[in-house]
Amino acid sequence: MHKRLFIVGMIVVAVAMLSGCDLLDQLIGAITGGGGPGGAGSVVSGRMTFHLAATVSQDPRYGSAYPGIVGTDFRSSDGSYDPVTRTFTATWDGGDFSNTYFEVRLNDTEEYIEYFYARQTQSNIWGAWTYMHEIRGYNILYSYAEGNSRYFIVDGSDAHVIVDLLVYKAWSTSLGSAQNPTDWVSSPGALTGETGDIITIRLDY
Repeated sequence: MHKRLFIVGMIVVAVAMLSGCDLLDQLIGAITGGGGPGGAGSVVSGRMTFHLAATVSQDPRYGSAYPGIVGTDFRSSDGSYDPVTRTFTATWDGGDFSNTYFEVRLNDTEEYIEYFYARQTQSNIWGAWTYMHEIRGYNILYSYAEGNSRYFIVDGSDAHVIVDLLVYKAWSTSLGSAQNPTDWVSSPGALTGETGDIITIRLDY
């Protein structure tokens, strides 16, 4: 029986080699799971966390500017993955969350993230506050796998260099508004870079 399976296997591989690399790649992908390092496959959900030091502007009635932290979690319970463009997208509007969107595009071999973008508005924080975050950047290397998740992480004082869009707004039911927030960051130029800075993207398969 084992000999027969071996012979069948050799015939399949021989046919694949004669048919070209594409068929061979498909067969290997089917056996290993495909999808880059660790045979990841299709992304079913994603999560992003970032924590970046910045100079935060403030309504002159309460101050002017202060050294602070801009950061939040973007969490999707599901989404869709396009294997042709290697892009995962998701939204999670509902409850306290609105205007949500998360996009991650992997490189050709799915070994690093070429591009990422995320936004969300979260209301009713401490019963009164609304926070709005938006971030975009490029090139985060694969770091490690844990279970069915792969982590892409950039950290340290240079982590902010990959960010080319950053928006942060905060206001409450009694102070400020979306048009005139009490605290805000409107440019990645406000990022100051500290050793504790980190951007982490987790993709689940």
